[in-house]
Amino acid sequence: METEARHLARGGERAGDAPSGPAATRGPLLEVADLHITYTGKDGRQVHAVRGVDLTIRPGEVVGLLGESGSGKSSMGRAIAGFEKPSAGTIAINGVPSAGSRRQVGRAGVQMIFQDSSLALNPRLPIWKSVAEAIHPGMRRSDRAAAVAQLERVGLTEEQARKRPAEISGGQRQRVAIARALASGAKLIVCDEAVSALDVSVRATVLNLLARLRVEEDIALLFISHDIAVTAHLSDRIVVLHHGMVEEEAPTSELIVAPKNEYTRRLLDAIPALERGVSA
Repeated sequence: METEARHLARGGERAGDAPSGPAATRGPLLEVADLHITYTGKDGRQVHAVRGVDLTIRPGEVVGLLGESGSGKSSMGRAIAGFEKPSAGTIAINGVPSAGSRRQVGRAGVQMIFQDSSLALNPRLPIWKSVAEAIHPGMRRSDRAAAVAQLERVGLTEEQARKRPAEISGGQRQRVAIARALASGAKLIVCDEAVSALDVSVRATVLNLLARLRVEEDIALLFISHDIAVTAHLSDRIVVLHHGMVEEEAPTSELIVAPKNEYTRRLLDAIPALERGVSA
């Protein structure tokens, strides 16, 4: 039986297709230049989480940010989404420099989905209200129908829309997070280990949902993961991060078949069943 890693990483069976035509020629949606993120540890020492990273994402493109735990990928995602300010460097959205404010970044069309979406949902509210808040923070009566419509787009029913976060599954909560991002008008969704806590079958369903919405809504994704097979399944291009620095960047099919960096090869070798070619 084909393993999940083998199935997801096969070049001919990826969920997403690289942007072509106008999407490939449009200007960058996101431009990150010489990004540095430094923390002060409990012992007073400086921890350099991200070191001089450059990254560009075009409209409708899916870029995988791949690395082991501690590589700096989540720190970078949080900075792009406005949840923390970089120590140095610039982040521009649609050519406009970001001031690092979460509210400003959100209005510019950048949203983030976390590994545990329940942390971003009010446990006391039915999930339709959490989605309605993304449409209008003040919540008008008419927003309920719009919120339910967004939830139905991601495969949830009106009955489920009345439930609270604790009453639905982890995969369904991730769908709510996606619906919230859509409701806010997101053009770039930062997905930080968004499927890593889900069962394999649920994981595939959420990945395919993201791939479909990417095409239907012209949404770009920054897909952050430690799992190279899952990343390859969805991404047009993969950026490999190690100790806060870019080790390799290439189109997914090239990186899987012929990685040029030793660290990337080690990541691939860590999955014995990984199929690097297009065919089985």
